Amino acid sequence: MTRNQDIGKKSEEYVANYLATRGCRILARNYAVHNVGEIDIICEFKGKVLVIEVKSRDYRERYGTPEEAVTKSKQNKIMQTTVLYCKENKIPLERVSYFVAGVTHDASGNVMDVQFTPFFD
Repeated sequence: MTRNQDIGKKSEEYVANYLATRGCRILARNYAVHNVGEIDIICEFKGKVLVIEVKSRDYRERYGTPEEAVTKSKQNKIMQTTVLYCKENKIPLERVSYFVAGVTHDASGNVMDVQFTPFFD
């Protein structure tokens, strides 16, 4: 596993734990549909289903913000995958909200901060 993959995995684990300690019920992690897309975390909180795409960047922001890394194309793949997940689990799409969990880490890969930003305003 490369350093970036390791940091990405740690970031996903951090966000899942963060959500769980704040009362979210984790429904799925790394839910994937072949030739469609993948969702990092799906959880439920107060009757809403939250679809979370985790992106991490180091504190220097050399490659833009984590949120900027979730392009319209990536959002569309996540939404298509969500439709299939919801159909499979009989969840109305009206209950779904989409977020990017932007994780900032230091030079050693330790998490410094996490910010949740909706896909849509």
